[in-house]
Amino acid sequence: RTTVEGMRADGTPSRQQLVTDAASGEVLSTHEEIQTANATGTGKGVFVGTVPLTTNQSGSTYQLKDATRGGQYTTNLAGKTSGNGTLYTNSTNSWGNGLASNTQSAAVDAQFGAAVTWDFYKNTFGRNGIRNDGVGAYSRVHYGKNYVNAFWDDSCFCMTYGDGTSNTHPLTALDVSGHEMSHGVTSNTAGLNYSGESGGLNEATSDIMGTGVEWYANLPADKPDYLIGELININGDGTPLRYMDKPSKDGGSADYWSSG
Repeated sequence: RTTVEGMRADGTPSRQQLVTDAASGEVLSTHEEIQTANATGTGKGVFVGTVPLTTNQSGSTYQLKDATRGGQYTTNLAGKTSGNGTLYTNSTNSWGNGLASNTQSAAVDAQFGAAVTWDFYKNTFGRNGIRNDGVGAYSRVHYGKNYVNAFWDDSCFCMTYGDGTSNTHPLTALDVSGHEMSHGVTSNTAGLNYSGESGGLNEATSDIMGTGVEWYANLPADKPDYLIGELININGDGTPLRYMDKPSKDGGSADYWSSG
């Protein structure tokens, strides 16, 4: 009998007991001694307001990880631009205070956004996760310094969010989450190249689906509309990034295409 201790990929501690045949070296059985359980917590995000969060309880510690939605979880990059980040843990099941200065608040937005996007695709289209394989993506928050963007990356199967201007305006709004994670769905279905006309279709699909996620959630703190990125204020004047009702309002998009 051998005890093997370490960490799982998501940061959960592991202590496995292995029973091995001394003659052949064959592992006869294994069992995990660290027991975990789903729990329901409460989070207060920068944009989503106060929301329920499905978390994971490991001993006396809570983790921002949702086993009911493919094990998706959220990590803190703490200003770094590489690596998986550190899984969010807490001694209580209450997360964030709604202020960007609290590092958990953006994590609440990201974790809730991932959960709602999962539910939107599952309950609207019968899709079981981004790849339709039941596996949840993970989210990384607090990427870099003054990084004014968010992105989906197939290579890590993850969402990444910057903290915006002066690190005080995280890019974790719900329609942004839905938009970026929908790039993952497109990559695993249509496979549209991110350039030219196919790139435009890729972006348009993410705008449409991201808006669908916002309407599906129907949050009091982020009332659904047909504006893209209206809460993150990238322009600095309170205007959204794009207008689905009349695209030309942004000063650069066309309302329609004509061959004439």
